Amino acid sequence: MRFFGKRQKKGWFALGATNRGVCVAQVAGIKDGKPVVVLCELKQESLRDDAGVKSLVESFDLTRRQCILLLSPQEYQLLQIEAPAVPPDEVKQAVRWKLKDMIDYPVEQATLDVIDIPGDQNSPARSRYVYVAAARNEMVQGHMDRLLELGAGLQVIDIPEMAQRNIAARLEQEGRGLAMLSFNNAGGLLTFTAGGELYFARQIETNLSQLMEDDEERQSRVFDRVALELQRSFDSFDRQFPYVGVNRLMLAPFPAREAFRDFLASYLSQQVETFALADVFDLEKVPVLEDLSLQAQLFGVLGAAMRGTVA
Repeated sequence: MRFFGKRQKKGWFALGATNRGVCVAQVAGIKDGKPVVVLCELKQESLRDDAGVKSLVESFDLTRRQCILLLSPQEYQLLQIEAPAVPPDEVKQAVRWKLKDMIDYPVEQATLDVIDIPGDQNSPARSRYVYVAAARNEMVQGHMDRLLELGAGLQVIDIPEMAQRNIAARLEQEGRGLAMLSFNNAGGLLTFTAGGELYFARQIETNLSQLMEDDEERQSRVFDRVALELQRSFDSFDRQFPYVGVNRLMLAPFPAREAFRDFLASYLSQQVETFALADVFDLEKVPVLEDLSLQAQLFGVLGAAMRGTVA
């Protein structure tokens, strides 16, 4: 979802609310093939009140930046449906009609965007799908009113699935799909991408604090529950997209990652790997990004701020 506004400073500035405050990140330019992170912080403000937004606008001079708002998982739904057989300019209207029985509020009160899922080029007859991001007009309008009226240069509203897609696209192997799993305080997010496109996504209710359980037995139960969800997701993906070969699961940075990787390596048939943010980003200007817990919280806004660096 894009809004018009003047562009004055290079790069994208992303904001995303968490239960610990507001994550902010700015990516500007490419150096040695990596997007350059010029700013990445967790601020103790809120995006839901004028005082918090005003503080952010003043602290980061948001009137002169291209801003992206990254929605929280509870603020929208991402629904996969069969692609309607209509001309491109009629897709949104056709999708709106299909959503009438899939959301718990009147579809007339929904802001929608459609994400195309590539079909099987070798089997044109196979059903094609799209993802539909749906959010309440009232919620979207509330964010727009606060940010725009207080001077932020809001131009795009994004979702975590697409932000994670941006990072995954830079870790894919040519001709192969990639599964990526991240966790933060809100929960987990599993995405399947190939060729820089999002094919499949699933929110996982287990959050970071549960994954970091101190009691070894309770942590093992959490690991087992998440691993089962992952295996089911891989099976579902293989049935729906047999033409996309995925052989790796990449774990984003988060505490307890090494223990979880060892657990998954003995549970899943897929190869389980980890990566560092420095494998994707140039971080010379933000040396504070050393704590895995902070990296986990900032992961989404870093991906959103990559806009323009991914095809």
